Amino acid sequence: MRFFKNFFLSLSALLLFSCSGSPRPDKEGYFSEEKFVDSLHAGVKGKTKVEFEKFRNTGNGDVFVSINFYKSEKKWVKGEKTDIDIWRLTNSFKFDKDGVTGLDVQIGDFNNDGFNDITYQSAIAGRGGNVVMTLFVYNPENKNFIHIKNSDYYPNLSFNSKLNCINSVILTGSTTTTFLKIKKDSLDEFARVDVSDKILVEEKDSKGKFIIIEEKPFKGNDEDFYKTFRNYKPLEY
Repeated sequence: MRFFKNFFLSLSALLLFSCSGSPRPDKEGYFSEEKFVDSLHAGVKGKTKVEFEKFRNTGNGDVFVSINFYKSEKKWVKGEKTDIDIWRLTNSFKFDKDGVTGLDVQIGDFNNDGFNDITYQSAIAGRGGNVVMTLFVYNPENKNFIHIKNSDYYPNLSFNSKLNCINSVILTGSTTTTFLKIKKDSLDEFARVDVSDKILVEEKDSKGKFIIIEEKPFKGNDEDFYKTFRNYKPLEY
């Protein structure tokens, strides 16, 4: 499953995308393997810049990703007739990454506020079926991106416009669609639908405990088994 399907941006529209990093390692043995830069689509378009860079160690093969976020500001420079635009760093992160997948940075609106958020691929699991992404949501109030700390707990993320929430599809021996809301810097699960030989629908009650609200035999085909539910009350694909 390729999430963010409706928001995928072509590579030609990006300000910069490079799969070939510098072949010369730094003093610790790391070299840049892949880089993504955008200042046209994420956050406030044209006023926000994002940089993702993947580094690999030539010795032990360790991989990490460096992430920088910037916002555009005016700065007075002596001798200039008008203020000039500069990029001011607002936040930066550094995370370990798997050594198999690329950055696969994708841009789209995950909370329906009109500002594009951004993800990159952190890892892959479940024999390739579970794409693990790290999500950063743009906050227009402080003009910065919020790291959604548990986003990599929920693979195959996508925005659900029907319920104005986020879906995750977890592929194991069964297929589980989870329904999530963004709360501050985390995803909060409020319902789930598990499909195996039966369909089990659970919803979180006022005490934060999941209760079964529907249970019935699964009578679909193989294609239905892997579908994402867009509603759970009533069940709808």
